[in-house]
Amino acid sequence: MSNMDKEKQALEKVKMVYETGEIITTKVYKVSPEQKEELERLSAERFEKLREEAIPKIRERYEQLVKLRQQQPKDDDGGKPPGDSANGNDSATKT
Repeated sequence: MSNMDKEKQALEKVKMVYETGEIITTKVYKVSPEQKEELERLSAERFEKLREEAIPKIRERYEQLVKLRQQQPKDDDGGKPPGDSANGNDSATKT
């Protein structure tokens, strides 16, 4: 069985179609250009407010991570993360 056939089978397993006898409805509202501008302005203000609140939190978390890394003892491999030399990715061992 080729890879293409396997992919098609996997996609068919994922696809699901549900048929119902019910009619699905939703309300749709017409918005005037003025209302649209107001909604966009409010959305932009909310986004800016969230951004202003998030940046200090991100900086605080970053500083905490930096402090944690500084407190951890460094290995003898020049301060590289321990995973690099264990995986054979150490540049000193490559020729």
